[in-house]
Amino acid sequence: MITGRLWLFGDDVNTDVIHPPAFYSLDPDKVRRGLFHGYDPDMQPSVQPGDVLVAGRNFGCGSSRETSIRAIKLNNIGALIAIDFARIFFRNATNNGLPCLTFTDPGDLSRLHQGQRIAVDPDAATLRTEQGEVLPLTPPGEFVRRIWAAGGLLELLPKAGTARSQDS
Repeated sequence: MITGRLWLFGDDVNTDVIHPPAFYSLDPDKVRRGLFHGYDPDMQPSVQPGDVLVAGRNFGCGSSRETSIRAIKLNNIGALIAIDFARIFFRNATNNGLPCLTFTDPGDLSRLHQGQRIAVDPDAATLRTEQGEVLPLTPPGEFVRRIWAAGGLLELLPKAGTARSQDS
C-alpha cells in the first residue's frame, strides 16, 4: 500500500517539465532537487516519501531520457496515476520499479484535488481517498506487477554467481 499526498497535474506533462535539463547530473542531490523545478520551484522541497503524482493524458511525453524517472525515484514518489502515459515513459518507469497506474474511468480524475491524502494499492488496482471513496484503476499485467514488486526489471535477472555454470 502506498500512502501520501496527491500532486495534481494536467495533460501532456513533458519529461523536461518533470526534470529540467539544467538539473541533469551524476550528482543524485542535484537530480533530486530538479523535480518540477521549472514548473513550481517550491514543490520539490515539499514532496514527502510516498506522495503520488496524478495527471491527465500523455504523462511523460517528450524525451526518452530516464532522468525524469530518476528524479521521481530520488524523491521517493510512491506511484504515478494518469489517464494514460507516454509509452516510453511508462516502460522506463516500469523498468525502474515505479508503479504507473491508469484510471479505469478517466472521469475519476475530476474527483481528486491537490494535496488530498490518498492510499494506492497497486496489486488491487485501487485508489482510496481520505474521504473513503475508492476509485478503480486498470489492473496491470502479471509481468508488470512482478517488475514493480522486484524493484525494477534488472532485479528479476539472476545475480552473478547464482546461476549454475554449464561447465560444472
